[in-house]
Amino acid sequence: MPVLHCKKRKGNIMVIEFAARHFHAPNNIREYAEKGVEKFKKYNDRATQCQIILEHEHNDHTAEISLSVPGNRFFAKAVTKNMVKSIDNAIEKTMHQLKKHMDVLHNHR
Repeated sequence: MPVLHCKKRKGNIMVIEFAARHFHAPNNIREYAEKGVEKFKKYNDRATQCQIILEHEHNDHTAEISLSVPGNRFFAKAVTKNMVKSIDNAIEKTMHQLKKHMDVLHNHR
């Protein structure tokens, strides 16, 4: 069952949904992932929802991040042998998509 957290910053709320599949995620992993996705607000403070899904199957650790901003949705998935590295890679991929989107918005007006 997903855990819902609402983080409020500068008057905007980003709902963070967290789910772990096939294992129980320790609180430090959950907090690490949530702290990482808070960085998205730096580039787009209108982000409304972020879903973090962590999965452990065999020796693979998968992190999926889905970020919603008005008019767009960004998705990234990373698979490694280490959960923290998977989270970092998924955040980095999502951040790259978000930065690219923001550059397009600012350069094409």
